[in-house]
Amino acid sequence: MTRVCIVGAGAVGGYVGAHLTQAGVDTLLVDAWPEHVETMRKQGLKVTGMPGLERNGSVQTPVRALHICDVPQLLREGPIDVAFIAVKAYDTAWATQMILPYLAPTGCLVSLQNGINEDAIAAIAGWGRVLGCSVSALAAELVEPGLIVRNSPLGDDKKPGVRIGELHGQITPRAQMIGDLLAHGDTCKVTTNLWGERWSKLTINAMRNGVCALTGLTGKQRDLNDVARNLTIQLGSSCIRVGRALGLALEPVGGLDLDLLARAEQDSAAHEAITRMIMEVVNSRADGQRPSMGQDIRKGRRTETDYINGLVAQRGEEVGVDVHLHRRVNDVIKRIEKGEIAPSPDWLKDIVA
Repeated sequence: MTRVCIVGAGAVGGYVGAHLTQAGVDTLLVDAWPEHVETMRKQGLKVTGMPGLERNGSVQTPVRALHICDVPQLLREGPIDVAFIAVKAYDTAWATQMILPYLAPTGCLVSLQNGINEDAIAAIAGWGRVLGCSVSALAAELVEPGLIVRNSPLGDDKKPGVRIGELHGQITPRAQMIGDLLAHGDTCKVTTNLWGERWSKLTINAMRNGVCALTGLTGKQRDLNDVARNLTIQLGSSCIRVGRALGLALEPVGGLDLDLLARAEQDSAAHEAITRMIMEVVNSRADGQRPSMGQDIRKGRRTETDYINGLVAQRGEEVGVDVHLHRRVNDVIKRIEKGEIAPSPDWLKDIVA
């Protein structure tokens, strides 16, 4: 039987771990939050999905959970075949170093994270042991110890919720095996275009995540606010152009037309078309849904802005694409993280000025 470890049992890692465990997969969850670990040990892990949907991802199951300080005891157990790295992007290196000694000789690591962190994992474990996973349609929140709420519908065959791929782009038996594992929680596609998939997902995060973090708005409130929505379109437009300048073959993203989105910052007709696409799906998210950085700000935690808008700004400056809005978003969020200012829609005017 395949042995799985999920390092980081938060919203996405915990969601996947609960579904794998429920399906009978030998799964271990590792997390750094003591209360969360203790609750999982005593009460199991509960995932609630969006109400009113026939398939919403709900599950409640006992799980095996370890605190990070307990990981050394794994030396006495069988080796791990697949380790999902599901921590914040800035914790990638130590999480990889922590779990690597307990992998089987043929074991692999999968980045189940925001940003693009495969290179950081490969620098420690070697390129041949790393795969990447793009979480395309899964919005969730760890609302309290032992409880995860999914705030988006499950994916389908046309829009898979999760995409897994090898860094070299070939479909391999291990990629298919991991795809089968992930399919216990949502629809999953094995992709031959991991880097394009990753940049497409980064585009969604760079468009929406930071805007919620700096304004304090929910996802739905952001899309209904004219200034915030227009900023998301401009951020997405420049992110698409950066990805193409890097030579990536980008995949359809968030139900948006990539060619229209790429032109939307300069072309009013394209901007209007993208606006209509956004408004057509604005009610598909739960009212209280906040992307991860918005959740982090509300909880007083460091965000992943340097690995999302900051990454787009860095790459854009390298290839000569105007990314000043990403740089401004990143700078404002970092000031909020430090407690110098508070999140507010008022910051939108300064960013788009």
